[in-house]
Amino acid sequence: MSQYPDWFRRADAAILSYLSRERPTYTPLIANRLGMPTDYAEERVENLVDAGLVEPVSAEVVYRITERGEHQLAAYTEHEGAPEPGLVVPS
Repeated sequence: MSQYPDWFRRADAAILSYLSRERPTYTPLIANRLGMPTDYAEERVENLVDAGLVEPVSAEVVYRITERGEHQLAAYTEHEGAPEPGLVVPS
């Protein structure tokens, strides 16, 4: 008999290993660090949560850009160039 359930994958072990070394983090960051597609990492993390192996630590809201936001950014970039990273102070 196996020491772990049939549904448990190598990706699950990698996620657990990562989380044991790092502070709590977002699934997309886990996916990036482990070189796996974000959708797949999200699926695996959900399975780990269902099994009680991983738990959410906050209900923090995470934002993403909308299609309208993409159009706005494209228009800005076309006119002004790519925005520079870092602190933006109104002029």
